[in-house]
Amino acid sequence: MTLPADSMVSRRIAAIRADVVERGGSSPRGINPFVGDVAHWRAAQVADRSRVQHRAARLLELVRIAAIEIGPCWRLAGEHLLFRERWFTTTTRDFEQHRARLDEFDLTQQQKEEVRRLAMAWESAPGHGPLAAGRQLADIGQPDPAMLVGAGSWNGTDPTSVFIAWGWMENHSVRDFYKVLRIGFEGVADEIRAAMAATPVTDPDYPRKENFWRAALDVCEAGVLLGSRYAEEARRLATQAHDEADRARLTEIARVCERVPARGARTFFEAVQSLWFAQVLTCGEDGINANSIGRLDQTLWPCYQADLAAGRLTRDEALELMEELACKLHRNYNVQNVVLGGVDAQGRSAVNELTYIVLEATRRIELIRPLCLRLDRNSPDELLDEAAGMIAAGGGVPFLFNDDCFIGALSERGIAHEDARDYAPIGCIELTIPGKANPHAVSGWFNGLKCVELALFDGRDPTSGRQIGPRTGMLTDHATFDSFYAAYQRQVEELAPRLVYLCNRGELAQRERGPLPCWSVLTDDCIARGRDITDGGAIYNYHSIAFVGTANAADSLMALKDLVFEKPRIDKAQLLDALKANFENCEPLRRTLLRGAPKYGNDCAEVDEMAARVAREFIALMDTMRSPLGGRYVVHLFSFHCNLSFGRTTGATPDGRKAGEPLAYSLSAHQGRDEKGLTALLRSISRLPHNQAGGATAAIVEIDPSSVEGDGGRRRLAQVIRAAIDMGVGQLQINVTTAQRLKQAQEDPEKYGNIPVRVAGYSQLFRLVPRDLQDHIIARTKHRS
Repeated sequence: MTLPADSMVSRRIAAIRADVVERGGSSPRGINPFVGDVAHWRAAQVADRSRVQHRAARLLELVRIAAIEIGPCWRLAGEHLLFRERWFTTTTRDFEQHRARLDEFDLTQQQKEEVRRLAMAWESAPGHGPLAAGRQLADIGQPDPAMLVGAGSWNGTDPTSVFIAWGWMENHSVRDFYKVLRIGFEGVADEIRAAMAATPVTDPDYPRKENFWRAALDVCEAGVLLGSRYAEEARRLATQAHDEADRARLTEIARVCERVPARGARTFFEAVQSLWFAQVLTCGEDGINANSIGRLDQTLWPCYQADLAAGRLTRDEALELMEELACKLHRNYNVQNVVLGGVDAQGRSAVNELTYIVLEATRRIELIRPLCLRLDRNSPDELLDEAAGMIAAGGGVPFLFNDDCFIGALSERGIAHEDARDYAPIGCIELTIPGKANPHAVSGWFNGLKCVELALFDGRDPTSGRQIGPRTGMLTDHATFDSFYAAYQRQVEELAPRLVYLCNRGELAQRERGPLPCWSVLTDDCIARGRDITDGGAIYNYHSIAFVGTANAADSLMALKDLVFEKPRIDKAQLLDALKANFENCEPLRRTLLRGAPKYGNDCAEVDEMAARVAREFIALMDTMRSPLGGRYVVHLFSFHCNLSFGRTTGATPDGRKAGEPLAYSLSAHQGRDEKGLTALLRSISRLPHNQAGGATAAIVEIDPSSVEGDGGRRRLAQVIRAAIDMGVGQLQINVTTAQRLKQAQEDPEKYGNIPVRVAGYSQLFRLVPRDLQDHIIARTKHRS
């Protein structure tokens, strides 16, 4: 991935871009993958630390022993700390690799044995990690086996799978980075000490609070140390520099790192450096993945404004710094989301000059960056035109969120209206309130289409023969569509509580086993309450559940309504036999199901309302649920990759879909079924209850490049975006490509595979996408009108 000769970025930015692309992201060269295990062991050398104190101490030790590197040309210092999302495992290969790489550390043989033993013990400890919902824990014991029926696993193939329950959540956050910019980690430490001093030791809850506060102080020490280590390295390199410009660069890095993130940022450059260090520390605790940046144009705006007014900064200098930050954030798989635009706490437009600068930097740097834009009915035409131009160039960026939908959805579910106006997407599309919430993003996944299948077969999975849901009768037992629909509802109402039960176990498991002190330090009101974010410290606690299969459930229910019950063309018993046989020797019947009933995505109000109904009812059901901390259960109408895995675990269905085939992506039409054009598809999507989905919605729309060519095409695309917002479409991702171009890339990935495409809440080079996802993307309708 080299920049073209006519690239607009400077030679310096081109050089650091090439550097980070070669490394596949921000991390020191030659870093030992087991440095996290050694930090874990070093933290354990102090006996009798609590779990939260151990986790904070591990982060501090990781900062102490991390490789410190400042590459040539970079102005921003700092590389990601290595956090392995899976600890050491017991396979022979991993064991030998672990043994060999531990030799690089200054450890005795006995100490190396202790490192390995501790890593293994942590990995196998009951309750560690997201699978804790189904494990035994000291506080909650074994789960009820009946509640595990229907539970599946990520990328599983068990046909009895109806839902995936996690409850335990890491690396899906947007933290209060502005607090670091404002007062730094020394200021946060002062806040912690003040809270400790103001709380009498006779307070019955003081020991619990003190436990958290001591951990939080270690986090602040880690933040201060991170900056000082880079300042020291920059000073050392400056003394060795032969070039005057390089010496000045390194001296400036040292000066800035001596201040931030320990203390508040005074300039735009200090603010960007401080934010990046805070992100490095964030990801050092619980991984990079979807730990996101949030409202970048709002966080940096005060320092940008002040520098402009004082004459310390030009727009071009700010633009180049945003290009450099984009390079720092680059990953091959990247969901460190940035959001721009939207409104402020008073509901006024928050679009500012930095909004356009970040958009321009993203366009110029030509890296795949997760970038989204908050819009509403009053968004300026200039902003929509800029977004349309970027989208028309391909890659699906920026992706678009409708404030008119999501602010209301959040505020109706317990979020103060002024806080709801500050929402930010995490990772793909999940919504949080930056620095104030534990959103348990995608805490669980629920397959609505599987419930249609169970309703057809009396709650029994036809592939395995196992009884999964309640006994609601076979399709042949129902005389009316309403009777069958009630059976479908019963399946959902019986199975969804099992998911909630396991998510609640996951929340309790994490409270016992998986505290997150760094996240807590940058989340209100954890310090004031003296509680970790997993223990009720945040102002807002809620779980987000993804409802998957909306389009297929609607198409299936509509086919049953029209072709089986109300205008009978298909015999019930014959249909059940065909479904069990996966339509083998039943192609005419399958074609009737495909063509004989209307399909979602074609502006047919009846089937669209069916989709809206199943989504609304699931949202209403989740609205009645509560977590151990009293948190709500909000809904994502979103599938991510689960449309593939749930497709593998769902048999043939009455919409004409064969067993094992993918479900439709999120709220998009099933691939190839949206035949009436882009406007018809958007009308269908707009009928869904976006304004009730507090976890956000998602839809990918595919457009042929010929439709958006030139200035006229860009203007047409801007009008489409405006129309989608006005119609009430909640969230939209737009791919501009052709099936032919993607097939060419699939056949010759080395020559043609560097096409950026919108995949499933994130963008990626097509050649890096797994084959089954490639096929799914190719099959999506590419609209020309």
